[in-house]
Amino acid sequence: MGDMYEKLIEVRIDDIDLNGHLHNTRYLEYANHARASYFEESDFPVSRIYQAGLGPMIFSEEAKYRHELFLGQFVALKVQVVGMSADASRWQILHTFLRPDGQQAASLTSTGAWVDLKTRKVKAPPPEIRSLMDAVRSPHCTTIG
Repeated sequence: MGDMYEKLIEVRIDDIDLNGHLHNTRYLEYANHARASYFEESDFPVSRIYQAGLGPMIFSEEAKYRHELFLGQFVALKVQVVGMSADASRWQILHTFLRPDGQQAASLTSTGAWVDLKTRKVKAPPPEIRSLMDAVRSPHCTTIG
């Protein structure tokens, strides 16, 4: 417990807005990509999550921007669970975006839950998903309802 997952992402030309820096919606897309990549790289692909009858649902996302990201830069995106319900059905994930110089460019906190794809109700994940979430759980993780 207490580790983070890190995904390196290159800022591409179609990621740039009219001001010449990373478009704000790309932060959400990068975060989503990093979360999916974590499961894929942990030998638990998204297709297997769907086979378990689950899907992730985002309830809210809060972004805080600190420094710009530009075309061609490689962004180190760190992912960590910072809040989780007792049964791991609900979660809060912090995404920290780091520039090549190590400065924090932004942070994005996603709050969501695992949802049963048939009933459309919040549902606790199977033990394999729970253990993957625990592997990137912050030592300061709070219990959420």
